[in-house]
Amino acid sequence: MKLSYKWIKDYVDIDADPETLAERLTMTGSEVGGMEQINGDVAMELEITSNRPDCLNMLGLAREAAAIFRVKVKVPVTDGFLDASGENGNGVKCEIKEPALCPRYTARTIRDVKVGAMSGKISERLESLGMRKVNNVVDITNFCLLESGQPLHAFDLDKIKGATVEIRRARKGEKIVTLDGEERQLDPEMLVIADAETPIAIAGVMGGKRTEVTCETKNILLESAYFDPISVRRTSRSLGFSSDSSYRFERGVDKAAIKSSSRRATALILEAAGGKAEGFYDSGEYGEDKKELELDIVKAGKLLGVELDLKETMELLERLGMDVFRVSDEKLKVTVPSFREDIYREIDLIEEVARIYGYHRIPDTVPVSAPWTASKSEERKVLEKTKKLLCSMGLSEIMTYSMISEPAARNFQDLVKDEVKIMNPLSAEQEMLTPHLIDGMLKSVSWNLNRGNKDLMFFESGKAYKHGSKKEEFIEMPVLAIGTTGLITKNWTEGEKKTDIYRLKGVLENLAENLRFSFLFEPHQIDGFKNAVKISIKGKEAGFIGEVTKEKLDVYGITQNVFVAQVELGEIYRNAALRGKYAPIPRFPFSSRDISVLCDKNIAAAGIKDIIEQSGGDIAGKVDIVDMYEGKQIPPDKKSVTFRVMYGVPDRTLTDREIEETHSKIKETLITKLNVSFR
Repeated sequence: MKLSYKWIKDYVDIDADPETLAERLTMTGSEVGGMEQINGDVAMELEITSNRPDCLNMLGLAREAAAIFRVKVKVPVTDGFLDASGENGNGVKCEIKEPALCPRYTARTIRDVKVGAMSGKISERLESLGMRKVNNVVDITNFCLLESGQPLHAFDLDKIKGATVEIRRARKGEKIVTLDGEERQLDPEMLVIADAETPIAIAGVMGGKRTEVTCETKNILLESAYFDPISVRRTSRSLGFSSDSSYRFERGVDKAAIKSSSRRATALILEAAGGKAEGFYDSGEYGEDKKELELDIVKAGKLLGVELDLKETMELLERLGMDVFRVSDEKLKVTVPSFREDIYREIDLIEEVARIYGYHRIPDTVPVSAPWTASKSEERKVLEKTKKLLCSMGLSEIMTYSMISEPAARNFQDLVKDEVKIMNPLSAEQEMLTPHLIDGMLKSVSWNLNRGNKDLMFFESGKAYKHGSKKEEFIEMPVLAIGTTGLITKNWTEGEKKTDIYRLKGVLENLAENLRFSFLFEPHQIDGFKNAVKISIKGKEAGFIGEVTKEKLDVYGITQNVFVAQVELGEIYRNAALRGKYAPIPRFPFSSRDISVLCDKNIAAAGIKDIIEQSGGDIAGKVDIVDMYEGKQIPPDKKSVTFRVMYGVPDRTLTDREIEETHSKIKETLITKLNVSFR
């Protein structure tokens, strides 16, 4: 945003030189990055934060200067002049077909104008800010944009087909040649201003060449409107160009200033180009509702560390354009104007008081150091140990974005449930909070593969998001994601070994063993993955492992096999043990017995192991899987799994009879529950 020193003095009487003004604006949040002498004026380049669209114009900056230097703002008044010119009747038929994208639209007809070159103060003001001069009508719309922050557009009324204006979405295949002479391809997501035949402007971005105001123009239609910021931002980015209008619409303009800006421009056009204002169309939301907040002076003073004066604070807020009423000796009622959308809480008012009061006037204080420090939570300790273990196994930690596009999330539809969408996303790539970490993992893999890194082992501890049982409830789920691809070994002693799903399963098993719990792995079907396995901890589902299908890999441009896992960290936190318990070496001998189970292929070995441990009671100690066989002498739909059970108790030696009874009981339980046989 550029500011003209001479121009701002049209609205505020200040004695400060340009350097002082620049310093004071910077100290209150509107940073001046540079200054330049132009035709006897000083132009300043300001960095305006995205939450302050009210400062993207001269009047907004004049309010800032007025508050800083304790003077009043002189706002141009044009209502009386325009009432004499007439404000009734519609000069053209207007219709808003997309009220969600255009909640407020006004159009004014001005007839018999004489379009020509602009001179005088307006021309000088535009020159000082480097604005290209076109003609008196267009120059005045640009002047009003810079003055009030409200973008305006003038159409040649006689070139509008059918004397009709529609605010609608573009139709498939429509094109428009914009004022810069470029032909733009439109799509149905874009909002346009159209006549009875074709679009005549891209709403909020740029007008069309066909209805441009030229020296031959006699009658004009002056537009002043409010367009949805997200719609304008998406359109501008999709088309690949921005304008002074889109820059302001994207950040939000003041709906309450739409009509007054139109009046201001009309008055200047009638003065510079003659003509007569005849018809005026006005429809949609007025957006003039003002917020009322209460400010506690004592509370604000304690928060800032200073003693605030009630009268001084009232005057300070009034100079910023707010209406202030005294409620008591300690409290004020403040009405926030519509152009300050960033103020909606008491703390926002306190911040306004602090920056205008002057941060340099607030004394420095040294925080009191606490004699203790908070210890880490158990969850934090488990997470840190998890990361160390994964790093020790050769994995590298990554971090991806928590906001993704909806199509990216739905690449893995089975992982998307009760998704959380962003109401005002900054871009199409940030439409929702990520419901899983797989998309970010695969994008990281793709990025590395494209740069020649073929052998990858990544992990990420992040969060997945979903709606709770109530609509307004949101849940953050801590999640661990792991991805591997390429070779796990590449040396002359072991040769080359490719990663696979068993390598990934081994990583998780090693992690669980070191955290003193165990995973149960069972075959599972998940869209987008083959050879998928469901992961459970103590009977509760906690995640999955799978190989990404070729169809999904093609979406990310990946040409080699990728294996991924996602585990809920919450389940790991609940079951992990950081400290082990000492158990003495048994004084009495243990005996081992093997059980070779012949079962269906779809029965998980881990499930059989759980049954053995439960039915063995206190006598059956450690149970290990020692062998699995499929092939000759085994039916095609069966598999043989051999388990070794260690029998013993710490206080005596078991008899053969006790062991055989428990061993038989285990077999009977397996037959009853799983209908297995034994080899």
